[in-house]
Amino acid sequence: MSIIFRANPDLPDDKVDVIVEASNASDEVMQLLQGIKKMSQLNTTTIVVSTDESLELIPVASIIAVEVHNEMLLLRLPAGKTTLQNSRMPNRTIATRDTLAHFLTRLPNEFTRISRQTVININHLRSLKLSYSGNMTASLDAGIEETVGRRYVANLRKTIGA
Repeated sequence: MSIIFRANPDLPDDKVDVIVEASNASDEVMQLLQGIKKMSQLNTTTIVVSTDESLELIPVASIIAVEVHNEMLLLRLPAGKTTLQNSRMPNRTIATRDTLAHFLTRLPNEFTRISRQTVININHLRSLKLSYSGNMTASLDAGIEETVGRRYVANLRKTIGA
């Protein structure tokens, strides 16, 4: 693969055109196009989540984990501060109706799947502990622990560079 940059003074400063050329639309080309599309959609630091009661604007960096539970998608967020007593509130969970696969396409590369039901933000990962039968336990910020399925251990290790 070769990567070439060509300046085009006819384009506005805030516009970028990407052209991918190949002999055919192979799997590698399609993955590249999907990656470029995903990157172009990730220019925001917040994500809009629809709940039963409202639309929530969530800072992407604050999402610790996303998991499927009883056909609902649960976003696990850190505790906030209360204004009355200035004490820590319990961890916050936001429920939405979405699929994990679709939601993952809206998230940056810092999010990685650790099981069929769970995605974590590796920026909130504090440690990995060996567990039984090839699984691991991921300790995350805010005291959250998630099981890493044995099929996902190798990918997680590669993602964090271990």
